[in-house]
Amino acid sequence: MITFKNFLTEAVSDESKLTHLEHAEDHVINAGEKGFAHAYHNLTDVHDKLKGKHNSTTVTTKYDGSPSIVFGHHPETGKFFVGSKSVFNKSPKINYSNEDIDKNHGHAPGLAEKLKTALKHLPKVTPKHGVFQGDVMHSGVKSKSTPHGDVEEHGGKFHFKPNTISYSTKTGSEEGRKIAKSKFGVAVHTAYHGSDLENMKAHYNADTSHFKEHPDVHVISTHHDFSKSHYPKEEQDKFEHHIKAAVKAFHDSPKDFHKAIEPHTEHLKTYINKTVREGTKPTVAGYKQHLKDHFTKEIGKVKTSAAIEKKKGVMDQHLAHVDKHPGHFQSTLNMHKHSAAAKDVLVHAMSKDPKFEHHIGGQAAKPEGFVSVRGNRPTKLVDRSEFSRANFLARER
Repeated sequence: MITFKNFLTEAVSDESKLTHLEHAEDHVINAGEKGFAHAYHNLTDVHDKLKGKHNSTTVTTKYDGSPSIVFGHHPETGKFFVGSKSVFNKSPKINYSNEDIDKNHGHAPGLAEKLKTALKHLPKVTPKHGVFQGDVMHSGVKSKSTPHGDVEEHGGKFHFKPNTISYSTKTGSEEGRKIAKSKFGVAVHTAYHGSDLENMKAHYNADTSHFKEHPDVHVISTHHDFSKSHYPKEEQDKFEHHIKAAVKAFHDSPKDFHKAIEPHTEHLKTYINKTVREGTKPTVAGYKQHLKDHFTKEIGKVKTSAAIEKKKGVMDQHLAHVDKHPGHFQSTLNMHKHSAAAKDVLVHAMSKDPKFEHHIGGQAAKPEGFVSVRGNRPTKLVDRSEFSRANFLARER
């Protein structure tokens, strides 16, 4: 039998084209047995690190900032620039000046204002070589000198809400003292290396130790400190239960399970997000109903009988495919379910001693989540029942 290690070696190209972070449990949907192996190794590596063991997998805390910005010294011109992710477009929007920002982002005044603040302050701390990406967390304390800041002070704490999560820290804490002096806060998570922007390669878990220090800029380290983790035996046992159940589901699955579900990858992931939003559990029957609802809406968008019959035919094909391979879909959902449960144990353990207090809608919450990086491939570790659901609901308001 092929081992998980062999699967991992073969899997590198399967998900390398993804343009966004994927949840650990979604790897099996994206890449079948190879994706499951990658998720398994990520989860067990983090489990071992929480137990005090060493391995090469690294973990960063996810920060719920906005916007995500790219900045640094251009590898060809050497000039400092800032921008959104559009700096990597075929027609890149690179900003060396406020005039560039007005030209490229004037249609989005909120983004433009933060880019101008970044352009003013980030050169004070950024190394002379390299390009970086991070989330803007705050842009100054509200005061007479910084009336447009987005940090508030009350109850002996600083508070800022860049996106869904509200962050708080005592004014006298290490982070609080930095916030009090700063005019801009950023959580840096990615470094890029290469001779030109177009061909730069991302290196996750960016090392910010070579950033300079300046009171105007609050650089928030995203590295997770495992020395502060508390991982009691009962939580370790819970993780072991779910990871073993996930492996059993893998061994019990049909050999060609991913070949059967591959045409449904996007529909299946959309359905799972729907269950997260609704607080329900994914099932094969629920997925079939999701397909019916989706195609019924699509049928309602067309007028001619020919177009209606064509879309009905597509719906019938999708439903018949699920009916033909129920075990393939159920096995995938079983692996997904137990991988997610094992991941949630790890997220809970790593969330016990956060750098900041977190609130969503006034209720205490865990950090957004974490990113495990194995072989420079990032995997998202997020409690979807808490943060992802809150994020979905916030978008719908």
